[in-house]
Amino acid sequence: MSGRSLLLPAIVLILSQSLLSLSAQADPGDMLIPYQFDAANSFDNGSATVVKVKQGRPLTGLINHAGEYVLKAQKNTEIYDFRSGLAPIKHGIHWGFINRAGELTIAAEFAKVMHFYHGYAAVLKDGKWGYIDQQGAWLLEPQFERAYRFNNDGIASVKQNGMWGFIRKNGTWLIKPQYQDVLIFDEGLAPVKTATAWGYINEKAEFIIPPQFDRALDFETGIAIVNQGKEWWFINKDGSAITEKRYDKLLPFREEMAVIVKDGKHGYVNRDGKVIVSPRFDDAWSFSDGLARVEVDAKVGYVDHTGKFVITPQFKWGHSFSEGLAAVTLNYWEYGYIDKQGIMVIKPQFDDAQPFHDGMAAVQEQGKWGYISRQ
Repeated sequence: MSGRSLLLPAIVLILSQSLLSLSAQADPGDMLIPYQFDAANSFDNGSATVVKVKQGRPLTGLINHAGEYVLKAQKNTEIYDFRSGLAPIKHGIHWGFINRAGELTIAAEFAKVMHFYHGYAAVLKDGKWGYIDQQGAWLLEPQFERAYRFNNDGIASVKQNGMWGFIRKNGTWLIKPQYQDVLIFDEGLAPVKTATAWGYINEKAEFIIPPQFDRALDFETGIAIVNQGKEWWFINKDGSAITEKRYDKLLPFREEMAVIVKDGKHGYVNRDGKVIVSPRFDDAWSFSDGLARVEVDAKVGYVDHTGKFVITPQFKWGHSFSEGLAAVTLNYWEYGYIDKQGIMVIKPQFDDAQPFHDGMAAVQEQGKWGYISRQ
């Protein structure tokens, strides 16, 4: 038998296996996890929280992409999002933490918890807040009336004896309690409230931006949102406004653009303070995946970063784009998914639908939730 004769069956076998593999791949909208849940969260790095109701009692569990329980559904349970590989879980009246395998890595013994950031989480026990590490060992024993997360530089905001200050990871005071309210240090500055107003301090407790605002938010990439009375605007780290214009409402910058609201109409401004889209929409959301959803005359459409309509307003409702698709409905009871050209790539057929994450989206039919494929 010739070498060519031996090679032919091998080629046929490889081609057959390739075709079988391709046929096994899911197409957009294919059901991956059947309808069975009474509530379902989006997937995040391979896991999703789901709820089944039995005999009137909700049972909460954690599933993987195959729909298999990594944490069996159980009563009196709540699960929050994962951060740093751990998720807060509530059993009865107490909180602990689980890993992505569904294992309880930190026992449920706390009255309240916050997410892990930079290796530590603030937790409430016996009426006081302290900090634990990812093994559940105490970094700082419970001693504070309130506590926020540690930032990149190992500084956290805490409340003691009715006033707020800032601590280091070793528990020593960076700035002793002296403020009525604070947020966290971000980009070297922290919003703090004195007896009169909000301003911004540095790590030496020096006011870089004097107290003058009714409200002040954290800096994000050099820009913060502040408020006086009914007016909101953006400032730089030296306290100067990025534009002299004032608005009725603002949203943080996303994809270099921020939602502005004036006289009930919504538009967009860029980081230089230039109005890219004058307030003219009835509603508007932050940019996501390159497009922003807006509402005009009770219809949802999508604009690009120049404010040009890429998809004209035509939907009764629509979600923001995620993984290249957006869930939309023309009539409130049949949801499908469009691509960025407005083409309906997954036909309207669901009673409700959520955005895609991890290549899967939660969809509802006749009161039950399952998951479909993005591919």
